[in-house]
Amino acid sequence: MELKEFKEYITNFPKGFTFEFGISEPFSWRGSYAEVAFKIVKQPMTREEVLKNIKLAYDDCFYGYKGGEYRYGDYTNIHFETDSGSWSDGQYTSSWISKIEKKEVYNTQEERLVKLAFI
Repeated sequence: MELKEFKEYITNFPKGFTFEFGISEPFSWRGSYAEVAFKIVKQPMTREEVLKNIKLAYDDCFYGYKGGEYRYGDYTNIHFETDSGSWSDGQYTSSWISKIEKKEVYNTQEERLVKLAFI
């Protein structure tokens, strides 16, 4: 998903809408510093609070874990991670999806595929 798509998705909710989860302020994703990441937080957050953190991704200058300055725009890919020093190769996202859906947590997408395909 790109930053613009994320922003548009959240914008489509009514003003004042409160989500069960929220996002942190953005940070440079360790997997590729030129891409932005957010941490999922288990606390209610309004549409406006989420949009404020998304806006920071457009407005601020970010620094890669090993250096460099980065700016993000509409077509920047987004990711979800613990922090700027983490790179879970999708495990962080998979873990949150499992928690939210109240389903089994898989160590890899391959493990998930095998357990879903061969039941």
